[in-house]
Amino acid sequence: MGFMVELRETRLNELAQVPADDMEYVVIDAGGGPGVVALIVSSILQESLETLKTAEIHSPHFPQVTLINNEGVASPPKIEVFLARPRIDSRQALIIISRNFIVETTEAGEEISELLFNYLSQLRIRRFVFLTSGRVSASGDVYASSTDLESVRRLVRLGAKVATNIDTLPVDRLASSLMLRFHLSSKPMDVLISDTMGLAPDLASAKKVLAILSEYLGIPIDTSKLDAEIEKQRRLLEEASKFFEEMGREGGAPSYIG
Repeated sequence: MGFMVELRETRLNELAQVPADDMEYVVIDAGGGPGVVALIVSSILQESLETLKTAEIHSPHFPQVTLINNEGVASPPKIEVFLARPRIDSRQALIIISRNFIVETTEAGEEISELLFNYLSQLRIRRFVFLTSGRVSASGDVYASSTDLESVRRLVRLGAKVATNIDTLPVDRLASSLMLRFHLSSKPMDVLISDTMGLAPDLASAKKVLAILSEYLGIPIDTSKLDAEIEKQRRLLEEASKFFEEMGREGGAPSYIG
């Protein structure tokens, strides 16, 4: 069993070299949020494409907790950067920035965004897509915003709604700082907002985002595992609903021993 080392500074560790070719990249920023929609999307993208983890960011600004993975291995919170390519020949690939927590302070957001911006400057970046979630209208729709009007129109044709009445985007300090840096570099940016406030993973919202992304980026995405989980979740909710309906008709209520 290892010991956690106290971090004194934010650092980016390169784990693998991004190929120096003429590939164009779309950067996907996927952070925490209600329903963990962005993280689900990130996970499905990694499973569907040929994925390589190229970098990790560790920082004393991150939540001071220890995370345990499925294998029981402890590790501190970190931001992970993945290179994801379609399994078929393509001149476009993704850079996925993934984290399962919220970057809350401006200082942390500025510091980490500078590291990421410098790291990404070596690549041919075509556009940036920010994935987030929050309460918008309780409709369960996906809302889109972009620095490019034609991109908004295209996203709407693919099923999104225009994010016109959202005063404050539900993004953390890292995403907002990255947005500013990328805007100043004159790169096109899109934001997809899943309308959800659920504490449980919102699989249906993630499926909607993936459907839009697949068509928008022209990248095939395998959602068969997600579809199976959605069906399993639907059956569980249906069984729970029937149980409580029967309890109501019988005039009883669940009893607890404690």
